[in-house]
Amino acid sequence: MGRIFWAAAVAAMILGASRAGAAATTYQVSMTGQKEVTSGGTPNQGDLDALVSGSLTLNNGTGTGTTGSASFNLTISNLDFPVTGYHIHTGVSTTSGGILIDFQGVTPFESIRTGNTFVGTVSGLNAVNITNVQANPAGFYFNIHNGSFPGGAVRDQVPEPAGVALLALGGLLAGCRRRRRN
Repeated sequence: MGRIFWAAAVAAMILGASRAGAAATTYQVSMTGQKEVTSGGTPNQGDLDALVSGSLTLNNGTGTGTTGSASFNLTISNLDFPVTGYHIHTGVSTTSGGILIDFQGVTPFESIRTGNTFVGTVSGLNAVNITNVQANPAGFYFNIHNGSFPGGAVRDQVPEPAGVALLALGGLLAGCRRRRRN
């Protein structure tokens, strides 16, 4: 059991170091109205038949100033238009919080939406804020607002990047396999 712990600990250190220095991180998101919560944590506050899914890539540029960017490759289903805001908020999944990174103020949603796809890049973002999201994705959520749901139509917690989870699992499995041989 001790080897499994150490394998997991080493994997976590490697992942933390690589994520902290990473310029770009891609997150797979699945935004729904069920994930919208009140400040008190009551779920199902958004558009219950809407779904926005795909990838969000955050790049912290040089790590300072407004050198950051966000790239979107999203498919939209049953979301009412126009969108009035899209951004990353501070907050865990059971609460709502303030806006940390506002994409709408830099590039309006409608300018990179074609029908039910939302593909494009928003530049000129605060690099330090992006670095903060990359360091602790679970502390932030991606949110889209519209006229019908001004408090938020769909939302998803920023997930761990897919590569990070797979690398941690690989380290854990390697530790388990090694233990069986002994």
